[in-house]
Amino acid sequence: MMITGEYKVKKQKNGNIHEYVYYHCTKKSKLKCPEPCIRQEELDRQLSSLLQKFSLRQDWAEEMREMLEKEKSESAQSSTAFVQEAGDKIRAIQTKLQRLLEGYLEQDIEREIYRTEKAKLLSEKKSLEEQMARIEQKRTGWLEPMAEWIKEAENLPKIAQESNLFAKKVTAKEIFDSNLVLANREARLRAPSGEDLSGGNAWAALCAANEKVGQFSESQILVGNTGIEPVTSAM
Repeated sequence: MMITGEYKVKKQKNGNIHEYVYYHCTKKSKLKCPEPCIRQEELDRQLSSLLQKFSLRQDWAEEMREMLEKEKSESAQSSTAFVQEAGDKIRAIQTKLQRLLEGYLEQDIEREIYRTEKAKLLSEKKSLEEQMARIEQKRTGWLEPMAEWIKEAENLPKIAQESNLFAKKVTAKEIFDSNLVLANREARLRAPSGEDLSGGNAWAALCAANEKVGQFSESQILVGNTGIEPVTSAM
């Protein structure tokens, strides 16, 4: 389901002309949605209110950035030992490859033996390089997207307070996608299953956190029991 705008013109008998933009829900099945439409001004107001619920306070944003830097430093320290060991092994393999080549060129090693040993060493080297890449990706792969998300969430109050409906619609589309629907002349969030959206992603978690202000300490709201790193399944 999507929300679509429709331009309408109303002409009065006295010659006055009024222009309106209404928004209504549309379905992929092309069946007419029974939900009533709403005026552009009302959608603007409702989107502003909705975006505010998903905004990130500036003090929270600064604290989360500090947490990110701490996570980055700690994860770098935890992976240093493996990276150093893997690097030493790769350098040893490169030395073996060079000696193998020299032995082959001096005809001390037969061609087939050279090719077999070279393939084995290159395979070991590639495996170590892939392990190092996976470690690096696991260590830092989530940090940059998280930093971008913090920046985007921190900017929502500004978008909500401005009179730029287009910017609000673009932002709502990026955050909510097709989960934003009209129901009883109200723009609200619905999960694809038809149930109210809750807890499924960082935006939902942020909305829930904003609702907890005043009920829990802010340290509990920001971090909870699992920290700020996305939860991943054990391998």
